[in-house]
Amino acid sequence: MRNDERRKQIVEIVMEEESIRVSDLIDRVDGSAATVRRDLTFLEQNGYILRKHGFVKYVQPEMVQSIEFSPEMLEIAKAAAKLVEDGDTIMLDSGFSTLALAYQLTSVNNLTVITNSIPVAALFNSIEHIQTYVTGGFLRVRENALVGTDAIESIRKMHAVKVFISTTGIRETSGLTCVSTFQEDVKRAFVNAADKVILLATDQKFGKDAVRVFATFDQIDTIITNKPIESKVLLQSLDKNNVEVIIA
Repeated sequence: MRNDERRKQIVEIVMEEESIRVSDLIDRVDGSAATVRRDLTFLEQNGYILRKHGFVKYVQPEMVQSIEFSPEMLEIAKAAAKLVEDGDTIMLDSGFSTLALAYQLTSVNNLTVITNSIPVAALFNSIEHIQTYVTGGFLRVRENALVGTDAIESIRKMHAVKVFISTTGIRETSGLTCVSTFQEDVKRAFVNAADKVILLATDQKFGKDAVRVFATFDQIDTIITNKPIESKVLLQSLDKNNVEVIIA
């Protein structure tokens, strides 16, 4: 049986059972125990399942079933997860990078999450030890995110120890950029509502720019990326504003 066929079989079994012991799942799948465990690792990393205490659970909302996070994004998410502690209150911006992080946080105890991301909210909906607050606003289907005046006002009323944000691009002398006014206003509200602002960005973001700057470098505390930054201009901007850079 091919990898994709076996992984599809695993997902179908877990969906049917909702929660199943790993040992029982191995007995039902056409493959060796080692192969099935590798498949489970793949499926968990790419957001199809959760594993905890010897059980496998299906939690993936239909709208993001096809997402497969890149290895670079997964490494960044794992590095970011190390900054989250039991009992933290955090904010998660919408985007693939923050969704990848969400999947790394499912075992954090007594975690409070504030988000405008529909996929993030759907993921945490089935996890009892994570308390989730969803902003108001109207749904931008393209981003699977809540935006608009109601979203901004609800974020302004809240506070978090850390906010993890994504970006469309990074302007070397200015800051973080995005495409639309919807994204700009919500991201700016997130940045202003937390003690520490942490950007999750693959190296591809450093060669891109977009129309609107939603955060300047003096508002950013940490950037987590997958490769050393090569641009001397950008490094000077980050150094000038005491921005910490973590290479995953």
